[in-house]
Amino acid sequence: MKVTVIGSGTAFSLATRKNANQCFLFEENGRRMLFDCGRTTPEQLDKITGMTFKDINDIYISHAHSDHIGGLEFAALMRYDWKNHPRNWSDSEYAIKLYANSGLMTELWNYSLRGGLSTFEGFVAQMGTCFEPVRIPDSKAFEWEGWTMLPIQQVHIMSGSSISFAFGLLIKKEGHKTLYCVADSQHCSPRQMEMYYKEADIIFQDCECAPFPTNVHANYKQLAGYPEANSPDIGAAVRSKMWLSHFQDFVLDGRDGMGGDLDWFKLAKDDGFAGFLMPGQTFEI
Repeated sequence: MKVTVIGSGTAFSLATRKNANQCFLFEENGRRMLFDCGRTTPEQLDKITGMTFKDINDIYISHAHSDHIGGLEFAALMRYDWKNHPRNWSDSEYAIKLYANSGLMTELWNYSLRGGLSTFEGFVAQMGTCFEPVRIPDSKAFEWEGWTMLPIQQVHIMSGSSISFAFGLLIKKEGHKTLYCVADSQHCSPRQMEMYYKEADIIFQDCECAPFPTNVHANYKQLAGYPEANSPDIGAAVRSKMWLSHFQDFVLDGRDGMGGDLDWFKLAKDDGFAGFLMPGQTFEI
């Protein structure tokens, strides 16, 4: 399976759009799946691969934040069957298959997509008008082109009594390497993911590079095991197969977030990471 880093997140780089957030393109047997679909995914997809949403068969959504779902309406409208309106149900490839956790799928429609897609063209549409929804039950895997894809629920935001989850993917196939795509997650409970870290041969890990940890994403110092981070150490063996993403623009500018000079790529190598993910980078799994 070919994996391409699309890197279309703009949560930390609204001005320059250098950010390599977690949006990936999986290609196998002529079929293409996006892991998340941020608002700048269309232009990034075209820039890096020359593809449009007409070339995309499937989209997996990890959680319902704008930098991960902002391109879904565009995807739906680009693929909508205007000629045979309403939907031409006999054409199985008419709509993109949308994979998401069952609860997340409802949230996606009710709180994000329905407002823009339910009433266009003069009739009340449902999720199935625009996509082919594939609802994934909790802790259940789904098959995609011979690969087993297991959504892993992770803590994304924990603020007081409110917890928001994201669903990463453990992707495996007998006789092949195993990939673990960690969607936005905190480092508050690394033991939750320890077994998946160990099982994976390659890890795509979101990583904030701010000088201090936040309540949103894992922080570089936490993942690197710095004593001042005051968090469990994931260990050198895990870091050696971990590619970091979701970093701020100052990483590419050689700054430390406080204005000082810092070569993050050398630092990551010295700390034993596989490196930072960059848009356009490809992997053969």
